[in-house]
Amino acid sequence: MMATKDIEAGEVIVQVPERNLVTMKSLQSTYGARIARKVNSHMIIALHIALLVQAPERSGWLPYLRMLPKKFDTMPVRYPPELLELLPQNAQVHVKKQKAKIEADYNITLDFLQSNADLLTRPLQYEEYEWAWLVVNTRCIYLDAKNQSAADNIALAPMLDFLNHTHDAKTEGAFCTKTKSYQIKTLLPYKKGEQVFINYGPHDNCFILVEYGFVTPNNPYNYVTVDNDFMQLSIPGESATAKKDKLELLDMAGYHGDYVLHRNDVSFRLLAGMRLRLVNPFNKSSVATQLAIAQWHNVVNGELDQISPENERLVPIHIERLCDEILALAKKNLGILARKKTTFTVMHLQQVWIEARDIILSIIDKIHRKEEL
Repeated sequence: MMATKDIEAGEVIVQVPERNLVTMKSLQSTYGARIARKVNSHMIIALHIALLVQAPERSGWLPYLRMLPKKFDTMPVRYPPELLELLPQNAQVHVKKQKAKIEADYNITLDFLQSNADLLTRPLQYEEYEWAWLVVNTRCIYLDAKNQSAADNIALAPMLDFLNHTHDAKTEGAFCTKTKSYQIKTLLPYKKGEQVFINYGPHDNCFILVEYGFVTPNNPYNYVTVDNDFMQLSIPGESATAKKDKLELLDMAGYHGDYVLHRNDVSFRLLAGMRLRLVNPFNKSSVATQLAIAQWHNVVNGELDQISPENERLVPIHIERLCDEILALAKKNLGILARKKTTFTVMHLQQVWIEARDIILSIIDKIHRKEEL
């Protein structure tokens, strides 16, 4: 979407009247009491889109349906297994949860249709519903209406399909009760002829890829998750029992998992986890270990700078070991992708791994320069 005139910061750039929003409320007039309690907004809007596709000429929505993607092959949930396994581990977990959600929603929708078969022109296949579910997932907005539950707080606003995402855009979107419309306001000015963007939020490229099917260049929110690498890391002198006890302690203290590396820093959670893993020997019944645990808690709470000089010396050494593991995986996967036919999907995966590689190299360089992590 292009600016047809100069736009000042604070101006409303898009306003979609309530009558043009597809919501649970608007569909009440179509489906009424048929809508069961366990059918949420996402399910019923997806079903509605699927039903419109079954009889597009009669629906009045043919122009909108024609502008929707025919396929969602760039969405990881649609990847073939050989590409799915090339996603970073955290993205694979995200895809698995998304697929389970689609399948669960489809089964609930089938139960709903058993008593509402007259809505169908033909049986609703999983592929049809998955496509419609992804239409909603990639295009829905959150109304933020105070009187609606989170599950029923989404809508489709067809005009918004013309706006593209960039992490640089600064926008605010909300339903305005005064104008009875969904409004998007820009917090940045635009000159006539410039492309106008919206912002989906502060998300890294793995999240954007799984939820929307694309990636953005130079995304400042990118990070590398190292949870699996941390759990599998072998620490010299650490017994299996000691490792189990440490992981339980991290869990109890709220520091188990969500370990990430950013381009310029290591997350505090990872540093906290690594400091505890490097307490050796570790025997919960010993006075020395109890003292070390107390010191670890004090470091986490900001009351001490370190558990011990030796512990602090070892932290960057083992952070670099994690980095080396991920760097090797990034290089391996980039090598595999380089031998595949160039498609948008392959290019997306390449960008994700190039970004991960660059983040890792940045952290390794910081360690070699002996800079604070």
